[in-house]
Amino acid sequence: MGEDIIAAFLRRLLEEYPATSTDSVLRLEQQLRLEWGGARVYIGKATAEGKARRLGAALAGGVPLGQAIRESGCSRSGAYRLLSRRWRVR
Repeated sequence: MGEDIIAAFLRRLLEEYPATSTDSVLRLEQQLRLEWGGARVYIGKATAEGKARRLGAALAGGVPLGQAIRESGCSRSGAYRLLSRRWRVR
């Protein structure tokens, strides 16, 4: 089955923040395993915000609409729904 979710999370944490101490990571792992060990949990899918940002970035880069839709991971109808929304630029 592969790596469990806690090990994957901690590995990515260390990749993103290499200055994190080993003691902190081990303490976090122990706390998470005590709290969640053996539980069945649900992890929801990514929000539409990430797809919207990828779609917008591709379109801003001059990529044709059909290609931008494919590359963003949106369905065609989902992409048009995203494009019809009013977006606030941050």
